[in-house]
Amino acid sequence: MAGTESRYLGVQPFKTSHRHLFFGRDKDIEDLHDFILLEKLVVLFGKSGYGKSSLLNAGIMPRLMDEKQPPSFRFQPVEVRFTHYAEGQSPAPLETLKRLLRDLPTDPAADFLTDLVEGDTLWLHFKRRQSSTNGQYVLLFDQFEEFFSYPAEQQETFRRQLAELLYTDIPQSVRARLDELSDEARRFLAQPMNIKAVFAIRSDRMSQLDSMKDVLPAILHKRYELRSLTPAQAREAIVKPARIVGEHFASPPFEYTEGGLQAIIRALTSKSAENTDSSATGIEAFQLQILCAYLEGLVKEGKVPDLDGNGLPDITPAQLPDMGQLYENYYYRKLGELPAEARSKAQRVLEDALLAEDPATGEGRRKSVDRHDLLQMGLSETLLSELEKTYLIRRELNTVGGFSFEISHDTLVLPIQKAKKARQALEEQERLRREQIKKEKQLAEAKRQAAIEARRRRVATLLSIASILGLLVAVLFYRDAEKAKERALEAQERAVNAQNEALKNLKETHRQKDIADKKNREAEVAKDDALKQKDIADRKTREAETAKNDALQQKAIAEQKTREAEASLQKMRAAEAAKNKIEIAKYLSSADRMIVLGKYAIARQILTEALQLDKNNPDVLQKLRAIAEK
Repeated sequence: MAGTESRYLGVQPFKTSHRHLFFGRDKDIEDLHDFILLEKLVVLFGKSGYGKSSLLNAGIMPRLMDEKQPPSFRFQPVEVRFTHYAEGQSPAPLETLKRLLRDLPTDPAADFLTDLVEGDTLWLHFKRRQSSTNGQYVLLFDQFEEFFSYPAEQQETFRRQLAELLYTDIPQSVRARLDELSDEARRFLAQPMNIKAVFAIRSDRMSQLDSMKDVLPAILHKRYELRSLTPAQAREAIVKPARIVGEHFASPPFEYTEGGLQAIIRALTSKSAENTDSSATGIEAFQLQILCAYLEGLVKEGKVPDLDGNGLPDITPAQLPDMGQLYENYYYRKLGELPAEARSKAQRVLEDALLAEDPATGEGRRKSVDRHDLLQMGLSETLLSELEKTYLIRRELNTVGGFSFEISHDTLVLPIQKAKKARQALEEQERLRREQIKKEKQLAEAKRQAAIEARRRRVATLLSIASILGLLVAVLFYRDAEKAKERALEAQERAVNAQNEALKNLKETHRQKDIADKKNREAEVAKDDALKQKDIADRKTREAETAKNDALQQKAIAEQKTREAEASLQKMRAAEAAKNKIEIAKYLSSADRMIVLGKYAIARQILTEALQLDKNNPDVLQKLRAIAEK
C-alpha cells in the first residue's frame, strides 16, 4: 500500500523532518553553519523562492542540534516568525519571542534574578533558562522583513533588548548590586551565555536593516547570500529524492533520462519560467520543487513508462509541462484537487481573505488570518483541512495558543493576484450581462404592453364604426315610418335608444383611445430609458476595460519601482566600499584567530569573504597562500 509523503514539496518550505529530502545545499549548510559558529550575528539574504526557510529548517537546525558535534558547537535553535502587523491583533515582537521560550524549563537557581533585574527583559528570560541548554541559543528570525511592519516604538524596544541579550554578559543594573548576592548567585551570574542571531530576509528588503544599526552596528557587515541553485546543485535536488526507496512515499522510485534532466535544467534557467530577473542565470529552488512535484504526480498516476526495463519509470522531455505558466498552473491544479463544490469558496478565501494588496502600489503580500476568523467566513473544518493538504496554505501556531493560516509561500502571491483579477473581470462581465438581460426583459415587457394597448385601441375603433352604421340604419327606418306611422314611432324610439348608446360607446372609444395614446407615450419613454441604461452599461464596460489597463500600468510602475530599489541598493553598496578596508582588517584578525586554533577551513571561509570586499588585497591573498601550503 502506497504512503502519503511526497518526494518534492512544491511551495511548501522544507521542515526539519524533511531533511532526508533536502539535497543540493550541502556547501551552503556547511558554510553558513561555520559562519554562525564564528559570528554573533549573521544576515541570511536572497530572493524569495531561493529557499532561505528550507535552508534554516532542514539544513541549519539539524546541524545545530547534532549530538555528534562538540558541546561548544551544539546550540538550541529558537525559531522566530513575526507575521505581518495587524492593529489590535498582533502581539509586540518582544512578546512574541518571550512566549516562544515558555516551553523551555527555567532553573530554580535563577529565581533570585526576578527581584534583581529591572523590568521583564529578554536577558532575564534567557538567563533563567541557561542551564537547560548550557546557555547556548541561536535565534532564527525567518522572513524578518515582516518585523518592519510593526509600530516604530515596538521595533525600537525589541532591538534594544536584543542588543543587550547578544552583547551584554551582565547588565549594569545587576553589576551594581553584586555585593548583595551570595557566592552561589555570583557564580550563576558568572556562567556566560552564548547567544547568536540569524536574520533571514529577502534581498529586496535588505535596506530596512539599516534602521537597526543604532544598537546593532554590525548587522549589515556579516552577511551570507543564498544564491539560486547551480545546474550541478539542481541535479542533486532533482535526481536524489526520486531514487529513495520507501513505502511511506506516495510514488514508487523513478529516474530521469539524461535528455529529460537537460530539458528540465534548460527550462528552469529560461526566463519564460516567470523569471523576471534578467541577470539571473541559476535555478530557483521553488520552481524546481513545483516542476518535480508535477512530474512525480505523473509517476504516481502511472503515466511515465519504464524505457530501459530496470523497473524505474523514466522522465523524458515529453513529460515537461508548459513552463511559461508554471506557477499559475500549479495554483489552479492544486485548487482542482479540492471537491468540486468547494473550489469556488476556497478560491475566494485565498484571493480575498489571505491576500493583502497595497492600495497605493498594488503590491500583494501574504496575510495571516486566525482559524476562527476563517470559520466565520463560511469555511468548514473539513474544507480548511483539505485546503491545507494542497499546501496552498499553511498553519502557524499563533501567540495565543491557536492557529493562524496564510498562503504557503511568497512565490504564490503573484499567481493568486492574477487569478483574482481574472476572476473579478469575469464576475464584472457576468454582472453586466445580467444587467443587460434584465434591461432587455424590461424593454420587451414595455413593447408587449404597448402591443396590448394597440390591440385594445383597434377594437375600440371597430366598435365605434359599428355604432355609426347602426345610426344609419335607424335613419332609414325613420324615413319608412311615414308609410307606417305606428311602426315608425316604435322604430324611432328604438333608433333614438340606439343612437344614445352609440354616442355613449363613441365617447368611451375616445376615452380608451386617449388612455392608449398615453400608455403608448409611456412605452416610448420606457424604451428611451432602456436605451439610456444600455448606453450606461456599455460605458461601464469600457470603464472596466480602462481599469484593467490602469492595473497593468500600475503593475509596470511597481516593476519600475522594484528596479529603482535594486539600483538604490547598488548605490548603497558602493557607498559602503569605503568602509571595506576596515572590515578587511577585521576579517584578517578573525582569520588569524582561527589559524592559531587550527581551524583552517573557517579561516579560509573568512578570507574568502574578505576577498568579496577586495579580491586583489595582497594581505588576504598572502594568508590564503599560507593556508594552502599547510
